[in-house]
Amino acid sequence: MYILLNIKIMKLSNTILILFFLIAQVAFAQGVFTSVPKNINKSDKYMFYLHGKIVEDQGIHNNSAEYGSYDYLAILDTLVKHGYNVISEARPKNTDELTYAIKVTKQIDTLLKAGVMPENIIVVGASKGAYITLLISVEAKNAKLNFAILGICDKEIALYFRREKEVAQICGNFLSIYEVSDSFGKSCEELFMNRDCVTNFQEVKLTMNIKHGFLYKPYSEWVVPLFKWANQITPDKK
Repeated sequence: MYILLNIKIMKLSNTILILFFLIAQVAFAQGVFTSVPKNINKSDKYMFYLHGKIVEDQGIHNNSAEYGSYDYLAILDTLVKHGYNVISEARPKNTDELTYAIKVTKQIDTLLKAGVMPENIIVVGASKGAYITLLISVEAKNAKLNFAILGICDKEIALYFRREKEVAQICGNFLSIYEVSDSFGKSCEELFMNRDCVTNFQEVKLTMNIKHGFLYKPYSEWVVPLFKWANQITPDKK
């Protein structure tokens, strides 16, 4: 009798557990994809994440002598928990920036054609990924798209996009996050000044004192302001 009762309790517990996971899957339907998902829900939010160069060079299991491991998978896991479908892939070694920017721009076009509002699309780029993100903004030419760049700005970057002004019109709503101890720890303000197609620009300055390593892990110092900014974006329903 005791054994039979135990079995019934176990079966009931398993049933409750299964129901819990089914409910959780419905409530948190977002996932991580290497490309645009086959079934696009036009009311969902989508976030592209473009990683730093070390993942190209060493893969997802990597190690920097100065900064430690770039925890790519942990970053994706953190981003998806904030209610976005996250689209990201480990780029192959020596990826050409412009070619990849065109590839992602086509993926964004697929979402837009499926009825996703541009305000519900964010491209987040770190280091080399941030440079590609800037190129995507040039290729997409959509002032309602959103772009967050981490650890990219210095005088050379600003001068490049100023010098190429006629062919490199940065476009969209932008957030810049930088760490003052980083070699790329400069404000991006000069990059975005007097841009006709830049609808808004916000910036967050970090003082973590870990140089370029600030973007190697999903530190709350950059994740929290990223989603605070993202949550302020209001879709234009017109």
